[in-house]
Amino acid sequence: MTIAIPGFGELTPVDHAPEGVACWNTTAAGTSVSVLVEEPATTDDLDLPFIGSVLRDRQRLLATAHEAVADHLRDHPGYEPDAVADPEFTFHPGRDWLVRFAECRVPGFTELGLVVVFNGGDVVGVDDLADVDLADETED
Repeated sequence: MTIAIPGFGELTPVDHAPEGVACWNTTAAGTSVSVLVEEPATTDDLDLPFIGSVLRDRQRLLATAHEAVADHLRDHPGYEPDAVADPEFTFHPGRDWLVRFAECRVPGFTELGLVVVFNGGDVVGVDDLADVDLADETED
C-alpha cells in the first residue's frame, strides 16, 4: 500500500518494519521523512494534510527544533552551537510528530541522537535517548 502527502507525492513502503508497524519513507526537499502506523491504528488515522503543512513549514519548525536542542543542552559540557545535524522528520497518526537529529556531536550521547517532540507546531519535549537500550532494539 502506498500513501501520498499532499504537495509531496507518494512515500515508499519499508519492507523490513517490525511486526505490527507499517512504515513509509521519502525525502522531501532534502529532508528525510518517515510515517509510522502501529496497530491497532490504520492509515485512515493519518492526517496527511497536516503532515504536508508541517513539511511546507519545515524550515521554521527545524529552527524551532534547533532552539529546543540548544535550550536542552546549553549547560551540558562539550555543547557548542550546531552540535546536531542530519534531521529526520517522523510522523504518526494524530498531531504528535518529531525531529530526530541523527548526528549529535556532544560527548556522552548515544548514536541515536536527540529527538525533539512536537504537538502540532509546539515543542513538548526533548529526549536525548540515553535511556534506550540498543540491545533491546536489535532483539526480535
